[in-house]
Amino acid sequence: MAIRDQVGILVEHVECGNFIDAIDTFYADDAESYDTGGRHTTGKSALLEKEHNFLKTVAEWHVHEAVDVLIDETLAAIHWHFELTRRSGERVTLEEVALQRWRGHGTDARIVHEKYFPFA
Repeated sequence: MAIRDQVGILVEHVECGNFIDAIDTFYADDAESYDTGGRHTTGKSALLEKEHNFLKTVAEWHVHEAVDVLIDETLAAIHWHFELTRRSGERVTLEEVALQRWRGHGTDARIVHEKYFPFA
């Protein structure tokens, strides 16, 4: 199994709203991520904490989908489209591309580096 299969399963998790499980399952313990604001987060536990904190701000999800997915050997690019309402009542659309570097093969493949870019 190539990373293509793992990426496909990751997308399914996110599209079903299983954000925490997606990080826990598909990110390496030493993974690092850069969000669209340039914030750097290192380590799966820190990524999980960051996601938990973000999810606390969300009152309702309207859309969470992968618009496009490109995969080449150890790299994946996923164009994500999210629409949500924050607890403050603000409705937000987030559109971004996640560029991911994966390590390992088959079901052992995990994300080790990820950077988000705004999609305009």
